[in-house]
Amino acid sequence: MEVVNNSSKRRGIAPVKAEFIVHSQDIQENSEPVFGDEVDDDSKNKEPSKKKSRVTRKRGRNKEQAKKTFAEPIRLCHKISLGEQCANEFCKFSHDLAAFLDIKDEDLGDICANFEKFGKCRFGYRCRYLKAHLSPDGKLIVNEELISSGIFVEEKNIQSIHVQKQLRTHSYKFPKSDAYLVEMQQEIEEQRELEKANRLAKLNPDNKLSKPLEEKQEDSVTIVELSEQLDKSEVKAKEEPDVNFNSDFESTNVRKRIKLEDSDSKSQVKVKIGEMELKSKDDTTGENSNSDIESTDVRKKIKLEDSDSKCKEKVKIEGTELKSKDDVNVEEFIDTPDVPLRTCEKKKITFKNKLYLAPLTTVGNLPFRRICKEFGADITCGEMAMATNLLQGQQSEWALLKRHISEDCFGVQICGAKAEHLVKCAELLNNEIEADFVDVNLGCPIDLVFNKGGGSKLLMHDGRLGKIIKGMNKVMDIPVTVKLRTGILDNLPLAHKLIPKFQNWGVELATLHGRSRQQRYTKLADWDYISKISLKTSEMNFFGNGDVLGYEDYYHHIENDHVDGVMIGRGALIKPWIFDEIKSKRHYDISSKERFDILKKFCDYGIEHWGSDTIGINNTRRFLCEWMSFLYRYIPVGLLEVLPQRINERPPAFHGRDELETLMASPNSKDWVKISEMLLGPAPDSFVFLPKHASNSYEG
Repeated sequence: MEVVNNSSKRRGIAPVKAEFIVHSQDIQENSEPVFGDEVDDDSKNKEPSKKKSRVTRKRGRNKEQAKKTFAEPIRLCHKISLGEQCANEFCKFSHDLAAFLDIKDEDLGDICANFEKFGKCRFGYRCRYLKAHLSPDGKLIVNEELISSGIFVEEKNIQSIHVQKQLRTHSYKFPKSDAYLVEMQQEIEEQRELEKANRLAKLNPDNKLSKPLEEKQEDSVTIVELSEQLDKSEVKAKEEPDVNFNSDFESTNVRKRIKLEDSDSKSQVKVKIGEMELKSKDDTTGENSNSDIESTDVRKKIKLEDSDSKCKEKVKIEGTELKSKDDVNVEEFIDTPDVPLRTCEKKKITFKNKLYLAPLTTVGNLPFRRICKEFGADITCGEMAMATNLLQGQQSEWALLKRHISEDCFGVQICGAKAEHLVKCAELLNNEIEADFVDVNLGCPIDLVFNKGGGSKLLMHDGRLGKIIKGMNKVMDIPVTVKLRTGILDNLPLAHKLIPKFQNWGVELATLHGRSRQQRYTKLADWDYISKISLKTSEMNFFGNGDVLGYEDYYHHIENDHVDGVMIGRGALIKPWIFDEIKSKRHYDISSKERFDILKKFCDYGIEHWGSDTIGINNTRRFLCEWMSFLYRYIPVGLLEVLPQRINERPPAFHGRDELETLMASPNSKDWVKISEMLLGPAPDSFVFLPKHASNSYEG
């Protein structure tokens, strides 16, 4: 079908062919409450309920709906469910297998996805597809050929019980983070003293001793900045010999300052410890010195040691003549928390021109990412996880970090408000999981996160944000990326001020969503603003994000907006084959049967991920319905008058080319549950679904 422009079409409404349009009178005759907003017949005669107070009323979507868990009445012991004996005499679960099987719901089918793939179902008798691996005599069947591979799950980043126990008992060690936080606190205290001295100088302008310390602020070098400068000086170490210092200086409760001054192309190092002063040869005035100092580049190593609740700091200034790389003793730097990898030494990821699936809360789960990966997504990222919950060892939060083996370039996204939480969480992830990068969420607009200082709220505090990113870079061996919005308010963008700073802080990739927090998902993304900012990025990869639903949108932004790539979010939810369309540069007219097969594959992946027992089946059902709240917005190519479909155009009421296509286009949540029953069997009687997300950018 040829792509044409039609200016006569109704604004904000997708141009569906007239023969497929459902007229308003037909909608009124067959209308049903949408999203489960049923109205009882007796409700008209009832008195209106009193409005709840602001204290007790819960805000947000679905907050008034009680969360229901669909589990078996009898919780069977895991060992018993696998046909084994339970050796735990304190086990709190039921060991009566016969009683469990008597009340167990009927099976949903004859094929178990876990048994077919791995040769053994890890849910045993609790599986809702028990017939697939149950012998006539009531024993569990095992496929020896498949089980010999030793693979029972294709997922990584599963939290170990040992790490969970350490996190919950606060015994997990963070050596790199603790060292950095001490340095950061010292820097903050020095800055406060400087500001205090400047305030006093302004109050007493005649006092020469209280002169503002602006020059000191410019010349002062923190420990973090000093280590960065020393790393740069190592490049010149081959040509310029270092000087050996054979003196160790020890002091207790003494404040130390290290000041670097460059003049006449020479480095003069002055170390003051209490009343002791070491001066370079160019700065000495005839005083006796224990050693001669002649060097233009000195390698310094600063190590802070705390013992017996005393602030004992030892400054070691060591020098070695480095003639080649072989002269460096690498063993001295192994497992040393104060020698982090520089940005140039970290693992490099080629982000440019890669198809990046955005991190999507709730709907961006592992089964959905597997679907997108099969359609051609190059980079995937897990759902947003709260740093504080990860540090507490919450199992539900750690589940968001799981990675499938097919995700060859995978990152995790974390969100938080304080440097202490985010830096420690970064070190924890660096030690315990397999990820190619860690993304910092700077765009979450929801009140729960924003009011606690996280998400888009961090855009207002660039000082704190800089400390967070620098600290994460220091404690991790993998790159740090960020995803942010244009700002908090529509008329007050902030991203153009932060993007240049991200380059200096060592960010590997910055992705800008062209909307503010106030805008949420309404209206169109501001790609003009993204294009202007992209011109300011030279050393850092820069992606744009927003309103991409076809390959024309993608290549238009790549060619005209100077971005290194485009992150795709809701476009992949509406049609996950968008990645294949981009690579092949064509529109696919996916039939209803093909789309149904995609949903069937999602359910199989969901059973592998969440389980084939009652809880796992209904989790799969719930996440399928969440995805359907986006999928119904897709309009088949054969029904459109004008291509392509735009993400800000509302689909009109239309009927498809067959009954299944019409059912998939329904905005009624009851129809989504009906589709889930076609795939997962009957839903529980008490199962009621309300979509968690209602994000759209429809016009009008």
